[in-house]
Amino acid sequence: MQESTWVGITSMRSQAGSSLILPFTLMHGVVLVIIAFGGDALGDSSVQLAVAAIAVIGSMWTTLNFDGVFADFAALRKDMPDGVASSNFGAALQKLPIGPMRIMGIVFSALIVVAELLAIY
Repeated sequence: MQESTWVGITSMRSQAGSSLILPFTLMHGVVLVIIAFGGDALGDSSVQLAVAAIAVIGSMWTTLNFDGVFADFAALRKDMPDGVASSNFGAALQKLPIGPMRIMGIVFSALIVVAELLAIY
């Protein structure tokens, strides 16, 4: 793979990962505000279901997309051009524990959702 192509794909996937952080944060922030200030409205089962659905579906969407970014970086690491691979950045990227990072992303998202569901119900 040409170095310019590799850099372009890496940049695109990095931007895709960065663009997922704001929706994830806003979604869970809104859920927490609803839990904190929802009061009696959270006693209604339809409201509970709606808030839980937002938390679960939104978390699944962002987590799966972010996991795809990590999977792409694992593949890009194997296609790293020699010019990049011989640099300090290339050496650091080769050592990056992508597998554990993918697992941590799923586990942390699941823990957040479980905590929110426990607070809702």
